[in-house]
Amino acid sequence: MSENDDREIPQFLEHAATKDHWERIGVKKRFGICAPLFSLRTLRDAGVGDIGDLYPLVDWCRRIGASVIQLLPINDMGLDSVPYSALSAFALDPIYIALDRVDEIASAPDLCERLARLSTTLNQGARIDYLQVRREKGALLEEAFRRADGPPLRAALAEFRDSNSWLDDYLIYRTIKEHREYRSWEDWGEEFSSGEARNRFAREHDERLTFHLYEQWLLDRQLSEARGYANANGILLKGDIPILVSRDSADVWLNPAYFNLQTTAGAPPDMYAEEGQNWGFPTYRWDVLAGQDYSWWRARLEVAQRYFDLYRIDHVVGFFRIWTIPLSETTGVNGRYEPQEEWAWGDHGRRLLSMMLESSTMLPLAEDLGTIPPVCRETLRELGICGFKVQRWEKRWHEDHSFIQPSDYDPLSLATLSTHDSETLAGWWAAYPDERGQLWGTLGKEGSAPDRLPGEFELELIRWLARGRSLFTVVMLQDLLDPFGLLPGDPAEHRVNVPGTVGPHNWTWRSPVCLEDLLGNEELCSTLAETSL
Repeated sequence: MSENDDREIPQFLEHAATKDHWERIGVKKRFGICAPLFSLRTLRDAGVGDIGDLYPLVDWCRRIGASVIQLLPINDMGLDSVPYSALSAFALDPIYIALDRVDEIASAPDLCERLARLSTTLNQGARIDYLQVRREKGALLEEAFRRADGPPLRAALAEFRDSNSWLDDYLIYRTIKEHREYRSWEDWGEEFSSGEARNRFAREHDERLTFHLYEQWLLDRQLSEARGYANANGILLKGDIPILVSRDSADVWLNPAYFNLQTTAGAPPDMYAEEGQNWGFPTYRWDVLAGQDYSWWRARLEVAQRYFDLYRIDHVVGFFRIWTIPLSETTGVNGRYEPQEEWAWGDHGRRLLSMMLESSTMLPLAEDLGTIPPVCRETLRELGICGFKVQRWEKRWHEDHSFIQPSDYDPLSLATLSTHDSETLAGWWAAYPDERGQLWGTLGKEGSAPDRLPGEFELELIRWLARGRSLFTVVMLQDLLDPFGLLPGDPAEHRVNVPGTVGPHNWTWRSPVCLEDLLGNEELCSTLAETSL
């Protein structure tokens, strides 16, 4: 695609609420990749992708003609592995610290040797062992902190804390949670209910609070520097802002008035889930947040914009109306939409999205998949916010169920072949023979579609999508590697997440190929560069 081809760009962007956001990045067609940070693999990391991996990823993106890197949420997950269920809507996860970019490790031969052994051991696994990685990386980081501790570091940490007010809540919560063996704050009783009790605990555990502050300081520095490197090379970083927060989080513990703790969010029964879905996250008390001018949400976005140029609005329809279930229910059957009145959905969503636009310079792109009321997409278009187009789900559902050509997509959109919650393209191809046959014919192929997705046809699909009308085409890393035979075995093994399930198959996928090898693969780089044009 031509980066200067703006003939399809809606003229109304010049007057949309996102005008300044678009001008900041430039209104042009872009190709990008979606790669969970934890899934990246290099020779230098230790069992999980980390911030240091963004540097070779940026270099690879330049080689293949990509200008957007989309990540999943990278907030502190505690001992968990679910990016959308974090301990904090602000804090980053220490698992992503690039240990070889920590001065006290990089300058100490014994720690460098220890890190090298750690990398060799932990990188042997095909999947991420979160508990082992956290234990081993954490121990090395604690040693680095002990060697770094002193007046200069304490002064830097104090300055960082003073400029980030959210840290006070997070640090006390994180330290108590660790002290209480990661049990939920709802099991803590009344011991920490008063400010005086929390202050006393903080004084008694100052060293541990300071260590967690050190982690966040490192993460802030490393991610800010990585974003600078990306931007200097013409690459935009795209974050992911989950609409909801975990019930067991610093945000809910210290700001319970912002949340309706008697309800959980989910989805109503449909053709995919006859009992609906119950996600377990509390819903918002938007009236309370409005009374404080949405200060919590504004602060959340202000922090994120230090690291990202763009961001994905998770479940954007939830800002218009969200399926709300009584806390006593286990399924999603007995719920209702909030607001209940359909006539109120448009104003509700427009008000919240306008607030988000006012609060940040990042350009939002809205995940509007699933059953979406017309007012949601109408409002997104009015504001100049791109929705999502997942190729396999873009059909003329009310006509002949034929696939919609990417050349007929609304330009104000992000087009993709799969998501972190769906099968990879190859996995979908294997699982749905009728659908693959239809797609095979849509691209003019004769005869029956082969059982396994041909690599050349996969590249043709990427090219077909990239040359459509969408301003953004962002392809999952797996869908870029598969055409070259780099994803061995069953395609289902390379899926990131299966919604509604719990187990080691979710959120643990790592690329089987190192970024160093991708950078050195001339044929792959040149082929993808031609494909993304």
